[in-house]
Order: sequence, then C-alpha cells, then structure tokens
Amino acid sequence: MKIEMHVHTSEGSSCAKAEAQEIVKAYGEAGYDAIVITNHFDPLLLQEFGETDEQKIERYLLGYRKAREAGKRYGVKVMFGVEIRLEPGVEDFLIYGIDEEFLFQNPNLCFLSQSEVFNRCHAYGAVFYQAHPFREPCVPQRPEYLDGVEYNQRPNSGNHNEKLDVWRKDYPELRLISGSDCHDLDQVGYGGIEIEENVDNIKEIVAIMKKGNYRLITTPV
Repeated sequence: MKIEMHVHTSEGSSCAKAEAQEIVKAYGEAGYDAIVITNHFDPLLLQEFGETDEQKIERYLLGYRKAREAGKRYGVKVMFGVEIRLEPGVEDFLIYGIDEEFLFQNPNLCFLSQSEVFNRCHAYGAVFYQAHPFREPCVPQRPEYLDGVEYNQRPNSGNHNEKLDVWRKDYPELRLISGSDCHDLDQVGYGGIEIEENVDNIKEIVAIMKKGNYRLITTPV
C-alpha cells in the first residue's frame, strides 16, 4: 500500500488551494491507496471556525469528513490526522492515531506544552512527530517528547532535509516518515510511506509505524 501521510484540504486549512474531493481524486489517480488528512489545528484558524469549542471542532472536521466521503467514490482510504501548532511556537507537529472524539475532549490542545501533548497522545495510543523541523523559522524541538520527525517533500519549501539527516544521527531512536505536505494539486504524490500489509484505519498504520515496517517514498510517483 502507498499511503500519503501529510495532506491538507481547503475546507480545513485556509492555506490549502484544493478541495477535499479534488485532492482525493488526484491521489487515487497517482496510485495511492490511502491518505491521511492533516489539516492545521491552531488557535488563529480555530477562532474563525465558531464561538464555542464544539462549533470550532465541528467546522475543523469538515475537510476530513468531505475527503472521507470522496474516498468512497474514488477507492482511496481516507484517514484522520492533525497538524498542530503549539502556542506560542512556530513549529508544527503531526499527530497520528487520535480520532474526532479526542479533539472534542481536548479542544485547547494548542495551549499545552510539547510534553503534555506528547503524553496525552501516548495515553490514547497515538504518536507525535515534528513536521519539517528545519523549514525556517522552525527548529527541532525536544526529542525526548517526539516519536519521530518528518522528511517533508513539498517542493520549493526550504525543508533542508539534509540538515535533518545530520541532526538525526544524534537521535537514532526517532522514527522518520515522509510526507508531501500537499496543499494543492501540483504537490500530489511527492512523499508518503509504502507498506506490505493491507490496512483499514489509522490505528493499524500507527502499529506499523511503531515497528518501523515501512519504506519511505521520497520521489514523485
């Protein structure tokens, strides 16, 4: 299976240009079996989504839910993830293995520390990765509160993966994943992972991630 680990939709991320249906269709045509929708979860965005926490989360989930429905039409498994920014930092983190209920239970996740979010994710069986750690102005965050880091493949984004390769030598316990960080149709299919098993949900992917039983996709399909 080919799985894209980092995708945005315009319904959930204001910086994304393509709608959920367009993104899912494009990934199916590119030969991917599954994608993980990781729309931005940060206070500035959420405050535009409603007045109450419940309204904000419901609106945030719109992109994922539309993509999930589109996946049924195009034969692509669509799974739930989150790209979160922790106040007051500029770094982004990817969470895999939570579900909608987790967000309703933790609407103020952005205002917790890295260690607190890491521990809440682990208590839920999820994993916590730093996205594009060397894309300026980002810098690597505390490795003891990370499961891994992302080899971000979005073109022309200043990801400096060569710096990540050097930094990781001091932290061999951290897993590495690949993601396209797709915001528009011309960014489809630059990254992801490839696995031998056939999986149906994000929990099964997380189990494989924890074992390291996957291959990185780092060239366009």
